[in-house]
Amino acid sequence: MGVIRVAGYGRVDATGPGSAPDGGEAAPPEPPPAAGAACPSCGIAGDADDRYCESCGYDLDIPVPPVAERPPPRRVVAPSGHGPVCSACGTATIGSDGWCDACGRPFNPRDHVESDLGLVAMVSNRGLRHRRNEDSAALRVLRMPDGSDHVVAVVCDGVSSSPRPDEASATAAETACATMAATLIEGCAPAKATSAGVAAAASAVARMPGAEDAGNAPACTLVSAIMTPGEITVGWVGDSRAYWLADPDSGADDPADGDDTLPGASTLPRGAVGEPYEPDEEDSIRRTPSALLTEDDSWATRMIALGAMTEAEAYADRRAHAIVSWLGADAGEVRPRVTSLRPSGPGALLLCSDGLWNYLSVAPTLAAMVLPGALDEPLAAARLLTGFALDHGGADNITVALIPFNPPGDPVRGPDHD
Repeated sequence: MGVIRVAGYGRVDATGPGSAPDGGEAAPPEPPPAAGAACPSCGIAGDADDRYCESCGYDLDIPVPPVAERPPPRRVVAPSGHGPVCSACGTATIGSDGWCDACGRPFNPRDHVESDLGLVAMVSNRGLRHRRNEDSAALRVLRMPDGSDHVVAVVCDGVSSSPRPDEASATAAETACATMAATLIEGCAPAKATSAGVAAAASAVARMPGAEDAGNAPACTLVSAIMTPGEITVGWVGDSRAYWLADPDSGADDPADGDDTLPGASTLPRGAVGEPYEPDEEDSIRRTPSALLTEDDSWATRMIALGAMTEAEAYADRRAHAIVSWLGADAGEVRPRVTSLRPSGPGALLLCSDGLWNYLSVAPTLAAMVLPGALDEPLAAARLLTGFALDHGGADNITVALIPFNPPGDPVRGPDHD
């Protein structure tokens, strides 16, 4: 993922570089540091004092692998049911010794992970540049006392510039998901369960071995979703995203909608991020359109919000995707942002790491790719999006979770739809 360490500046604090902590006028942003040598893995130049490549996460202290051991530029996600799949070549030819018989690379079970619980599915893939998969996801389906099903999904992205980011993301995802599920079963509202889950995850990551290193503790981002009959609740810290994807057959999306209004900024209809959005009568008729539900906790969005830079200036800066909020011992007080949505038509809730949205970030386009198929086969849709990111470069780890949604009594595609 985009790292939280901005080389030459240390970690970005909650107010962002160049801002005024007391709420006064923001100072002009500092110039970026001079570029250093190119990364031996992806070829993108960094800074002279970088330990990790800010583009692909490569450990610059480790020599680049021989050409024969590098992954090919493209691969296709192989279907499940054929044994472990090699993340490098896409074949299911893992030998008993733990090495791929086709390309000779060692196999790590986390290189490609799939889970399908029917009401929610996910795919997580190492990608083509990173040496390991530092993303994690956790899923739960809960049968409540009233007979309804509640779905909990969490996606976490380890920060490559921190130590053991893969362990941080796994710890956060499992802790948050388990806590949210337990809190829901106790009868708490989804928003409260979300906050409790994020708080538990933040505490667990902060207590990891190595967290005592105040300047470089294990760290990750988090995005979560709780789906109940008729409502979706989303929470996040960092730049992992949640999208509402409307079924194109419902007529919710305007064909003229081609781009997000702002990269990384929520396009939630008529509602501020962090406040529940309920469609009014007009929205109910035309259906809830596809939208980005989260707002990146990133350097660029913070600079734009402070008025220190224009949108074009902020996103042209190499620090644009550095995050300003994360889970970790050096994160300070973690306050997740929480929003909820009551869609008026069928669709799917997408959670993803930046390994996907770096290549495809426009909500209506995402919806057109996976719907209506994702309503019945969310795993196949998650594989499709993962394959798209791999085919377009796979420069980062990729994690995709999809939860199909059908409003109670929906006349277009309800629970009894064939």
